[in-house]
Amino acid sequence: MLPGKPISRIVGGCLRCIGLLAALSVLAASLQVMAASSSELALRNRVEQLYSALQQGDWRRVEKYLTKESRPIYRAQPKKAVAGYQVDSVNLDPSGQSAAVVVRVPGPPGMIAGPPVFIPQTTRWRLVSGRWYMELPNPHAAQTLPGPSAQEQASAARISLQSTDLKFQSTWASVGFVHKGEVKVARFAFTNVSQHTVTVADVKTDCPCVRMTSQQKEFKPGDAGVLEFTLDPSTLSFNAKLALTLTATVETEPEHALTQLTIAAALTPGPGQAQHP
Repeated sequence: MLPGKPISRIVGGCLRCIGLLAALSVLAASLQVMAASSSELALRNRVEQLYSALQQGDWRRVEKYLTKESRPIYRAQPKKAVAGYQVDSVNLDPSGQSAAVVVRVPGPPGMIAGPPVFIPQTTRWRLVSGRWYMELPNPHAAQTLPGPSAQEQASAARISLQSTDLKFQSTWASVGFVHKGEVKVARFAFTNVSQHTVTVADVKTDCPCVRMTSQQKEFKPGDAGVLEFTLDPSTLSFNAKLALTLTATVETEPEHALTQLTIAAALTPGPGQAQHP
């Protein structure tokens, strides 16, 4: 045997070991990612099942998704079904044994006019014997389930109906008859009667056919402004005359007010010359 051969065999064996270790490391990382994804999916399913039971008012089924320590706390709480829910996020802790889940639930009924406001609610979950269960805080700090926390309710209570900072000439506008292919514009004029700058923070409409096109969002004291909305019925399906009443909810700050604007229109399927704003 030549003197160099044993060394080359040893080097080759080491390289093969290094390659095997690298492959095992990549495989372990992939398995870890797959396990985390599987655990997150399982948790999301449990959250959906719990809030579905809350929506149906099935209190016994709700308890099945709570830790043993949390069940007596839950039994002592007043029960009220949720009108709906939206799972915002699922965040696993590094240990993979606990998680924080953010779910949005409707605010108190009658808090505002128009579409319901969904308030985020953070819940804690723990993995027990391979299954996820919700944890409730101790009775001295427990928030009522379902519904937003006291802090969230206090924040929601600050929301007022109808802005007093912006004085609208009218919160109702009609665009008249709208033929297929036409786009009409509704305008809402107002004046900032407050002593501070008012910002249009958010706008929500109850139909994708209505969109706000105004670019200016801040108005100084005494400023006169106009909020413009386009009505494009091309996204709607209608074969006969159709009367519509659509709404846009405008949130203004710093007063946290929600003002509902109403747009009336009469859609006609007949031909008409397109009129674009």
